[in-house]
Amino acid sequence: MTALLKSVAISAAANAVSLAFAAWIFDTFNIRFGWFVIAVALFTALTVVLRGVVINTVNQFARGFTILGGLVLTLLGLLLTDLVVPTSGFSIEGVGTWIGVTLIVWAAGIAYGEVDSSAPPQRA
Repeated sequence: MTALLKSVAISAAANAVSLAFAAWIFDTFNIRFGWFVIAVALFTALTVVLRGVVINTVNQFARGFTILGGLVLTLLGLLLTDLVVPTSGFSIEGVGTWIGVTLIVWAAGIAYGEVDSSAPPQRA
């Protein structure tokens, strides 16, 4: 398995588990199965690409910025996913739910980062 495929597979698994857990915890976060698969694929693609950009552009010593940046990128990925996937299939409602879902998915991203510590290889 190539490094990129491994990274995407681990990321997709972490995203699927964290999104399903968040949907189970929050009544105002709803995902329907068919759209769940699409939402996980879209969110995974967004976060893998954005993670590679962040890793390649942020100084290793700027940990505080990477933590904040990870939260912002997670929120941005969720927002874009929420905008693209129809409300009947993926819907996050309410400020508390947005904060909670972002934190859960971000924490899973941190765990994923510990398992897969390398950015996807850049194309030449």
